[in-house]
Amino acid sequence: MIQKLRISNFALIEDLELDLNEGFTVLTGETGSGKSILLNAFTLLLGERAHVSLVGPYGNKAIVEAQLTASSDDQLFFQQYNLDYDEIILLRREIVRDGKSRTFINDSPVPVAVLKAYSAEKLMVHSQYNTFELKSKAKQLELYDLLSGNEYKVEAFSKLYDDYNSYSKKLEILKTKYKKQNQDRDYNLFLKEELEGLKLNEIDYDQLEGELFKLDNAEEIQSILGEVCEFTADGGVYSKVKSFVYRLERLGTKDQSLKDLLERLHSLEDELGQVTSEASYYIDSIEVDSDRKDFVTKQWDEFNRLLLKHNLSNQNELVAFFESLLQSAHHLEELLQKIQEMEVKHRVMKAALIESAENLHLERLNKRKKITESLQSDLYQLKLVETKLDFQIDKTTLNRTGISNLSMLFSANKGFDMIEIENAASGGELSRVMLSLLKQISALKKMPSILFDEIDAGVSGDVAEKIGLLLHKMGLESQLLVISHLPQVASKAAAHLIVEKKQGVQRTNTFVRNLSQKDRIHEIARLMSGENVTNAALETAKSLMK
Repeated sequence: MIQKLRISNFALIEDLELDLNEGFTVLTGETGSGKSILLNAFTLLLGERAHVSLVGPYGNKAIVEAQLTASSDDQLFFQQYNLDYDEIILLRREIVRDGKSRTFINDSPVPVAVLKAYSAEKLMVHSQYNTFELKSKAKQLELYDLLSGNEYKVEAFSKLYDDYNSYSKKLEILKTKYKKQNQDRDYNLFLKEELEGLKLNEIDYDQLEGELFKLDNAEEIQSILGEVCEFTADGGVYSKVKSFVYRLERLGTKDQSLKDLLERLHSLEDELGQVTSEASYYIDSIEVDSDRKDFVTKQWDEFNRLLLKHNLSNQNELVAFFESLLQSAHHLEELLQKIQEMEVKHRVMKAALIESAENLHLERLNKRKKITESLQSDLYQLKLVETKLDFQIDKTTLNRTGISNLSMLFSANKGFDMIEIENAASGGELSRVMLSLLKQISALKKMPSILFDEIDAGVSGDVAEKIGLLLHKMGLESQLLVISHLPQVASKAAAHLIVEKKQGVQRTNTFVRNLSQKDRIHEIARLMSGENVTNAALETAKSLMK
């Protein structure tokens, strides 16, 4: 249970430390006194969104902290999240004016989700606006699953459903990708066949270019090299150089410069001999084959055409492009295989999902009678004696909550058929049905602390008396805090807190104080008669509290 609630610089509250009792505690106060501020403080401890507007004028941040007594199963939670365990648990939210929010458990910073997971097992908060959610089919199913003990089964199913949907999307993305690549396959195959014709791994196109040049310029090359041979061969310049070498060697000069010149003439003689030999060899190697020339020309033209077509600059780039086409074809085969494997798993997942949905639907059907009878019993206690309540559970299309379509059916008067509760119940009747649901849920979940905000809205008189008695009974099992405007409800509480708003010199502040027996009588009388508390109202208040 919650032992203490500390609030600092939160809306109109400057500084508050509130000791909370076991059992049923009622909170009353005039409209606008600040009861909703306390409600907001509790919802913050449940991990709800922190609004900067709640930071008060007394500093840069607002703080809400609750001190709880630990239960036997808390140690496992603290071990799971590596938190320091103590018999006293401190939950704290801080809202900074710049928009940041910080969350702590036992002074250790934690993500909001961790606080939410912990406090969801410790505190239930129901505002008066939640009652109207009972008109929502989704809320009806959610409450029914809580009543039937299917809460965790629904969570497990929803995860299965999300996983299946996520997997379906991945499979669809791959199928779309395969379809696109498969549409490109014929064109890629054509490109591959074009490149295969180049025989890129067999032909060196740099050498082919040289061969084509040789074939295209054969006559001119032969003519030039023929003249070279004539110029350098015996009888030409070669003979002259050879004669110079012979004569100088015979001279046998001792001059070093002349020796150097002779050495150079020797080199020239050798070079001219090699030039003559190579030129002659090159002339002999030229063989003009028209068929070969046609083949080389066509191959070279095709090579350049494909370079231009693919905006590439050399053979290496064409080879890389060709390999990418081969790889693309391979990837397409791999993609198809992966799709086929995923489709098998997809069918298995769908079968498991449908089976799980069927089992969940059956669980809901099996709990219907027990839930209806239990709720009917509570409604009788709340002066809805002629009420009939039931749940219609039909199958619908598969969705995140299963295959169950649930409608809460209701009739408040004898002789009238049950219809959907959103079309049948008044505000007061909705409040009593919601109270019955929450009583059952809190008992099933063994909820340590519960806060109801005007769960008694729309009722009065003897009905309010019955609600007060039911809340008193709930307080014997859980710590129950109830915000109420009804004297019949307030009189049945074990403790009474009043929320007051006071005008200061500079600011308006909200305060909360614990009422003595005498003050309780006066406050309950005020709830009956207004600001002008009469003696009759005081006497009635005393009688209500007996």
